[in-house]
Amino acid sequence: MRPAHRERVILQPAGGIEATQHYLRTVKNPIRLSSIIAVLEKDAAEALAAYYPTGWIRVWGVTPGSRGINRTKWLQFAEGDRVLFCGQNKVFASASVRYRLHNRRLALQLWGADKSGETWEYIYFVGDPREQGISYSRLAAAIQYSPTFVPLGVNILDHEKSAALLDAFDLTDD
Repeated sequence: MRPAHRERVILQPAGGIEATQHYLRTVKNPIRLSSIIAVLEKDAAEALAAYYPTGWIRVWGVTPGSRGINRTKWLQFAEGDRVLFCGQNKVFASASVRYRLHNRRLALQLWGADKSGETWEYIYFVGDPREQGISYSRLAAAIQYSPTFVPLGVNILDHEKSAALLDAFDLTDD
C-alpha cells in the first residue's frame, strides 16, 4: 500500500507564446514583493511577506474561464499542492503552491489582459520552480490516461492520480 499524500497535483498549461512570457516574467524569474504591495490588501501583503522573507516572489494566475470553470478549480488549490507547468509536449517545471488570492488589479499590473479583456486574476504564489522534463506520454502512463493525453486548461487531479504522480516523479521544490 502506498503512503497517503495530502498534496494534489495541478496541471497548468503554460506553453503558448503569451503564457511562456508570463512564466518567464513572474515564475522562472521572481519579482519583488515591494513592486506589487500597492495593489494588495494588508492581510495578503503580510502573508506574502511571511511566505517570502527574502522579498522575492513567484506568481501565476488563471482567467475566470468559461462559466467560471477555472475559478472553481482555483478555489480548490491549497498550500503544498504541486503545480506542473506544461508546454511543448512535456512538463517543463514543477513548484508548490504557497498562497492564493483573487486580485484583478494585480493581474492587470503583472500581465495585462488578453484579447477578450480577461486577465489572470485568480492568482497563486509558488515556491522556486524545479526544472522537469516529463513527457506527456510518461505523465499519462503514470496516471493511466491515454498515451495521447495533452493537458488543456488548468486541472487539479484527484488524490489517487496525484499520489501516483508524486510517487513516480520528484516534484518537490524549495
